[in-house]
Amino acid sequence: MIILATMQQSDVLEVENARLMAMTEGDLDTLDVLIADSALYIHSSGEIDTKHEYLRKLATGRFRYAAVTAENQHTTDLGAAAALTYRMRARVIFPAGPHLIHAQVTAIWRRYDDGIRLELLQSTPIPAEA
Repeated sequence: MIILATMQQSDVLEVENARLMAMTEGDLDTLDVLIADSALYIHSSGEIDTKHEYLRKLATGRFRYAAVTAENQHTTDLGAAAALTYRMRARVIFPAGPHLIHAQVTAIWRRYDDGIRLELLQSTPIPAEA
């Protein structure tokens, strides 16, 4: 059940920071709680995963996050939801080796009666800085 209540910026930043920490720690249980069952995760490569596909890829070692940072975070109140945008830098380990990702991220967080969950994440690559 969705509760129609305004999201506070501090709430959004708290859950996003918890998600980023869980990503780098490989904490799939926390990610499972923070990500809505209906969520879509659009990677900087353009690949789209459901929540379950994304978590399965992490669980099977298709990739893992060695480090993730979020810079210039900005929230927009959408009532029972909020949009969070920021610049992400990530070091992702694939079976073929590490890959550095620099992207602009938009995350949509929605408040439910039992917490705040990620509904959508869109990651757009930013060209390498000269």
